Amino acid sequence: MTPREEADLILAVDVGGTGLSGGIVDPNGTLLASHTVATDRLGRGEGILKNLLELVALLQDEAAGTRRPVRGLGIGVPGVVDMRSGAIGADIQNIPEFQDFPLGDVLRERTGLPVVVDNDVNALTLAEWTFGQGKGCRHMAMLAVGTSVGGGLVLNGALVRGASGYAGEIGHITVDVNGRACFCGSRGCVKAYVSGPDLAEQARELMKKAHAPILSGLAGGNLAHIDAPLVFTAAAQGDPVARMVVARAAQALGAGIATLINVCNPELVVLGGGVMQAGEILMEPALQWTGVYAFRRALAGTRIVRSGLSKESGVLGAAALFLYEAGRGDDPKAVGPRRKTPRREIP
Repeated sequence: MTPREEADLILAVDVGGTGLSGGIVDPNGTLLASHTVATDRLGRGEGILKNLLELVALLQDEAAGTRRPVRGLGIGVPGVVDMRSGAIGADIQNIPEFQDFPLGDVLRERTGLPVVVDNDVNALTLAEWTFGQGKGCRHMAMLAVGTSVGGGLVLNGALVRGASGYAGEIGHITVDVNGRACFCGSRGCVKAYVSGPDLAEQARELMKKAHAPILSGLAGGNLAHIDAPLVFTAAAQGDPVARMVVARAAQALGAGIATLINVCNPELVVLGGGVMQAGEILMEPALQWTGVYAFRRALAGTRIVRSGLSKESGVLGAAALFLYEAGRGDDPKAVGPRRKTPRREIP
């Protein structure tokens, strides 16, 4: 980088189902300012784009106050993205209003900035690779376990997106061909056993058939109060149902990691997301199952770690995404669309 480029800033936004997290990031990964607003304060579907544009405008104003140039805007979204237009495809579970919407085109027109939009876990993967434990790796993978289960791959020093953006969907590796139904239409996906909502739902299902005194007590006898953290707490206290759910999740997670190792042979696998905050009660048995399912020599050459990035990792990911695309040899002003996409308005 030239001295001027070292001073340039990146605006970055992580788009979630309930919140928009935005920040100003320098190329070293230092977060200079951050803000979080509701994804849609005006009611579902009526204010998503408005709130996003307001957040970006706020970041632009704050960046102007630093008197440092802004190189562009990175956006991480929970869905598969057409990298040419920045349009989000059909598989966007948390914000269906953005389906087929050319977000990159719109943001580029409204802000006057170069814009890169991609899947949020691809962005997280790049954050780990650029600023975190993946620095220096040629081959690494990220598995983000939270409301859903997403993944990202860096192989031979490049982010892998695949032919149509679906590469790295590690959460939809099938680990039980006759298993639980998944929203994707398949059965027995890693996500169906390990995601936060699925952990809670499995506990509720089992409590209709088996006694769970500790979990029931923690929930105040109300099944609706059960969530993933409560399941892990009850499991740590010896509740039989909670322990069964966590054991099943650990086996599914271990099988998914092992499949990833057998197929991609990475140097590093990083595990992140809210569910992984459960710590060793999930991590330790998952690693044991990984050892059962993975090629021994491949596993021996793979480090498996929990993410060490801060809670702002989504914002750092969006910044890393922009830096990655701008550094691929393209003119940063050309980052984004190479063709026009029919406009579909949202409320």
